Amino acid sequence: MESAGMLQGFPLRWGKSPYKHPGRFLGTGNRCGHNPEKGEADRFQAPTSRRLSRTHQQLLDAAADYYWSPTILPTLSNLNGRAKTDGDPRCNRSEGRAAESLVLRAIIQCIDFASMRVGTPRADGSFIPRSCGYLAKLAGLMAPGCDPDYPQPSQRFVRAWRRLKLAGAFTVHRVAETLADGRVRARPAIKHVNMDFLVSMARVGYQALKDLRTWASNKLKKAKKKHREQFPAETDAEKARRNLVAGKAAGGGVRSLLPKKRRGVKDIADADPEKEKQRHYSQARNARFVEIVANNPNATAAQIRQLLDIEFPPYHERRQLQ
Repeated sequence: MESAGMLQGFPLRWGKSPYKHPGRFLGTGNRCGHNPEKGEADRFQAPTSRRLSRTHQQLLDAAADYYWSPTILPTLSNLNGRAKTDGDPRCNRSEGRAAESLVLRAIIQCIDFASMRVGTPRADGSFIPRSCGYLAKLAGLMAPGCDPDYPQPSQRFVRAWRRLKLAGAFTVHRVAETLADGRVRARPAIKHVNMDFLVSMARVGYQALKDLRTWASNKLKKAKKKHREQFPAETDAEKARRNLVAGKAAGGGVRSLLPKKRRGVKDIADADPEKEKQRHYSQARNARFVEIVANNPNATAAQIRQLLDIEFPPYHERRQLQ
């Protein structure tokens, strides 16, 4: 394939076949515009209406640094378990790491630290889980041609999402609700972020994360209390309904159940049984990685990796030993 042919008006060719795609991104990764030397941090659409705490911002910065320092997340950067000729782990391709970093930043941006779920809690006690489409819009990885008002994730987002789940970053379970006409409608799945995975980025410790969770929980409690004071009738009506179905009302009553959202399996398993085993292994490896870092504060990254590999070698090496 020669750029001179392109400049002279000749069609681009891939070997002996015509090249069906434009030559705009020749020389950049998989001709998708990715430049390994620059990364793709500018794709991230950070909301400007929310001021983040110092700990929250540190987690976002750590997720951005993963692209340049992939060894901070060994269960993610070395998913295939392969090594270079010098013995160092072979990391994921740079365009894959760029997508993983963007998706991880979008997830961290939307964490409700009171519950470690991805979404927004409301003062009335409800919770708005953030869909993959919304996260894809934040990450700058929407499907080509989709309506920005109804964003859809691209295949690149989906691949990065699955790798993050496989690395033990979060668990997912589906949610559905029954409508008034009896139809069942799917709602955005609940994503629960793994604290060990966040701490393993070595930017925020357990204590700082616990302090942030306590602060977020207290803030939510104050908001709920204020909501109860502003809307006493709504709060009392909910309490009265619960008393009625529990048979606690004066004069008794028929015990029944309140309608509620249907939830599927709390942690959706991977379709590939082998990948599911690797995901659980990654979760255990993340937890052990954090313990080693805490117990060896002066150790280098190479020393920590060596200690980790003694007890938790890369998954594919572990499989070969079994």
